[in-house]
Amino acid sequence: MGGWQHPPNTSPGRFYVSKLVASQPVCFQQKVEWIMKSNSVRVQVGAMTDDGIRFSVFAPLVHQVAVQGSWNDFQSVPMAQATDGTWWISFPLSDGLYTYRFEIVQEEGKEAVFAPNPTSICFKPDDLEYSLIEIVNGQPVYFLYQWQHDNVDLVPNEKLIIYEMHLSDFCGHPDDEGANTFEHVMRKLDYLVELGINAVELMPITQSAPGDNWGYSQYSLYAVDYMLGAPGELAHLVDECHKRGIRVIHDGVYNHMHEDAPLTRIDYDYWFYEHNPDEPEMQFGPKLNYEFYDENLGLYPAREHTLGAIHRWIGTFHMDGIRFDAARALKPEDVIHWFNDEAHKRSGFKPFFTIAESIPQNPAITGPNGPMDAAWHDNFYRQLNCTVLGMPWEGREPFNTTELLRVMNAKTDEFASNYNTVHYLNNHDQERTIYSLGKEAHTFDEAAFRRNKLGASLLLTAPGIPMLWMGEEFGQANPRSENTEKRPLNWALLDQEPNHDLWQHYQRLIAFRLESGALCSDNFESLADIPEHAIIAYKRWDDDGNVVLVIANLKDEEVDSLEITLKDIDSACWRDLLSDTEITTQAQQLNVTLHKSQVMICVTC
Repeated sequence: MGGWQHPPNTSPGRFYVSKLVASQPVCFQQKVEWIMKSNSVRVQVGAMTDDGIRFSVFAPLVHQVAVQGSWNDFQSVPMAQATDGTWWISFPLSDGLYTYRFEIVQEEGKEAVFAPNPTSICFKPDDLEYSLIEIVNGQPVYFLYQWQHDNVDLVPNEKLIIYEMHLSDFCGHPDDEGANTFEHVMRKLDYLVELGINAVELMPITQSAPGDNWGYSQYSLYAVDYMLGAPGELAHLVDECHKRGIRVIHDGVYNHMHEDAPLTRIDYDYWFYEHNPDEPEMQFGPKLNYEFYDENLGLYPAREHTLGAIHRWIGTFHMDGIRFDAARALKPEDVIHWFNDEAHKRSGFKPFFTIAESIPQNPAITGPNGPMDAAWHDNFYRQLNCTVLGMPWEGREPFNTTELLRVMNAKTDEFASNYNTVHYLNNHDQERTIYSLGKEAHTFDEAAFRRNKLGASLLLTAPGIPMLWMGEEFGQANPRSENTEKRPLNWALLDQEPNHDLWQHYQRLIAFRLESGALCSDNFESLADIPEHAIIAYKRWDDDGNVVLVIANLKDEEVDSLEITLKDIDSACWRDLLSDTEITTQAQQLNVTLHKSQVMICVTC
């Protein structure tokens, strides 16, 4: 117990939840009593026998298991083993909050080790050695919560505008004192709506190891990180996102875990490779062994464990997508197909999106024959970032107009469709562009903001699914943080004119994109490639006859009265949505003056 438990005689990876009951959320407090509040938010789980509350742990190959709990001053009580490899025992517990852990003897004669329940929904705050379980009205519960906004229509995948968010750093501003992180984020949801965001990708919210600020060193695949808030408050946050039409994407880390995770202590060799087969730069911790098949029980234990976690985030917390971290390292290949298929099955009627972080990029991981819906488009990022910096970077040339036009259309980069890509100017793994402009390109102040507008304009008019890294929309300029460092957003920057002006630029671009069927389509055509002036032009259109013409000056230099030939563009009057000026094409010819780093996004007058 203390998390999910499968009913007797079912697969240990399957997840069971009973009906939901309404209640109201409360502030999370970093002490054991936080879950005891009478008005806490709970989801009830069904794991009770005639003899009381059933505790169990799946550990088929260990010699013996006992449980220690706060109900008997942590005296070890031996558990019985069922034929499915589960050790179990029942206790007649009264209502209340309890802590417990398992005592495991892996082999006869060996010293016992201790571990919390690896499938707990939460651990004891400040002491990850223990799992928590609450009994209410004689039943074990997660939290009770009546979802209010499940019927809100959410945008389809092709219209997603994703906002990648590290929750703790997103909430680093004075108004956030006195509440937990999930509540802090709720306070800023209307900000995201005003910006135009319709999906948030939450960096890992599962319980990470102490000191891991980013969450990629997983202590558990199942538990909500107590530093962020209580499970019910996470449910409330997701519900509030849905209320505003914002989808929530879970960042799933399924390749590896922390060296002290509960599974590593229970039976390391049953769940993990004894010797990590990955190249050294891809070894992030004990690697889950998805190849191991338990012939006696007829299951892949690591796959079943991960599938149960995926079910929790989709079924219990109503997530609308999963980003698979380090997808390149997930092996064998069929396991990614399986996780993707099972995730979509569990999403039910609502739109759902799976994203592979596969770097270097691998188009084969997406598309009709690939396991994922989309993948990060690394080539796009690297060429676009180089162009915005205006200097050679990582072997690329900034004003290689032909290459930029090529990677803007993912189909020329071997992706089946632009919808199979997530592209970005910034992400959490890289230095912020505005920081690099100063540090690497020695470009500051007005010029730096101008270059960022150039990048944003190309990002949000290219086909594919755009993603913003939190703070880029107003020029957050701190260096990339390490896992142990905090880098809170400086919300005061929005009070400064250049930062607010950049924010408004992003807001307008997002609005243009969502209002335009052409910009949300899969269609892209290069119209002009003028390397000597670093000018490009391209067309976006949809099947309803809407056309958008984009002309970009990639250099921070004025271009005066340049004659451009735009193939397949008839004579017409065009209005630039950004400057609200008009230009005219005549017999595929256009005479245009472009300011420094200017991008024109034009629709017919």
